[in-house]
Amino acid sequence: MKKVACVGDSITWGFTILNPGKHGYPAVLQHLLGDEFEVRNFGYNDAAVRFDADTPYVTKKVYKESLDWNPDIVILMLGTNDTKPWNWKPDVFREDYTRLVDSYLGLPSHPQVVLVAPIRIFRVAFVPSLILNPDVMEEGVRPAVRDIAAQKGLQLIDLYDLFDSSRYCRDGIHPQRHGARMLAEAISKELKDSI
Repeated sequence: MKKVACVGDSITWGFTILNPGKHGYPAVLQHLLGDEFEVRNFGYNDAAVRFDADTPYVTKKVYKESLDWNPDIVILMLGTNDTKPWNWKPDVFREDYTRLVDSYLGLPSHPQVVLVAPIRIFRVAFVPSLILNPDVMEEGVRPAVRDIAAQKGLQLIDLYDLFDSSRYCRDGIHPQRHGARMLAEAISKELKDSI
């Protein structure tokens, strides 16, 4: 059985989804991949890549748990919260993202690390999306993730085209139940093509 660690922020955790343990993207991914895989959710709400951000992923218990689990596959989808004005420093983001990736590549299980360029941030009338910067996502985070994947020869899943509007993410950020299923289906398809 292959162990799949879903590492990420509130999008991975399933924020805004009623019963994320059943309808969040990692739970749906488990169903799609089947019994030959064990998928675990290591998402943390508000988590960012930068080690000195307001909520650094690397300081959270789930980060250590994800490493200790020694997964065979790591799906890394972080960067949305790094678009906050006080979190965004391009060079530091790239450096810390690389360090985070290396912490998984260095595990005894030698996992397949899959980098996910996050979904778009949509401008809607809700307050949460006003904190996050869609331009930084498109001009900073997504290109950095693509570059690091290329430099390290890692699989990249770019979710830019997954949602064409905020109808699947009513707050502009977090996919609802149907959006989470679409996310899981996109990741599952890419994974199955590479395993």
